[in-house]
Amino acid sequence: MKENISAIKILKSIISGDILLVMGVHRLFPYILYIFILGWISIWMSYKAEQTMTLVEANKKELETLKIHHAQKTCEYVGLDRISTIEAMLIEKDSKVKAPEKPAVILR
Repeated sequence: MKENISAIKILKSIISGDILLVMGVHRLFPYILYIFILGWISIWMSYKAEQTMTLVEANKKELETLKIHHAQKTCEYVGLDRISTIEAMLIEKDSKVKAPEKPAVILR
């Protein structure tokens, strides 16, 4: 009979939430709260690190694209640096501008 009474008391304390007080867990509450906060901070920092790594990977891809674009533009500009190319472009546009026939005069 005593076993039934203690089982009923235990069941009542579990349902009402008093089991934690009966077991004396309220004394450990600061430590439990500390562990919870540490766990939460750890999860949050992992999440932020993952976000940063995703951003880094996206930036690496963008950087590679920009490097290719830069190399193409550099090649284009090197081709435009030749006098023959410039003269051909001027003739194509019907421009009156021509290359100088004699060197510039040095003023003193």
